[in-house]
Amino acid sequence: MVITPNTRMQLVQSQTSSVLGKETVVLNYELGSFYELNEPGGFVWSLLQTQKTMSVEKIKNRLLEEYEVDEIVCQEELTMFLENLLHEKLIETTA
Repeated sequence: MVITPNTRMQLVQSQTSSVLGKETVVLNYELGSFYELNEPGGFVWSLLQTQKTMSVEKIKNRLLEEYEVDEIVCQEELTMFLENLLHEKLIETTA
């Protein structure tokens, strides 16, 4: 799947998460896998928890507000991060 700025993301139902210090731990209980997210990853995760569904563009804009990062680097890193979450079945796209 190609991720564009207009692609909308949401968390899958088969997961749970917890914040431990500056990291977020996510468990996909259908697959029995768990993942550790660093601080920026945890920030994205918390956005999806509170907003339920967000476009990639809105997530990127929130990251740019929160962290000092070049916009192009932010877009590339965010896209790679979201692709990994999709691959691991922790998030899904929505219409």
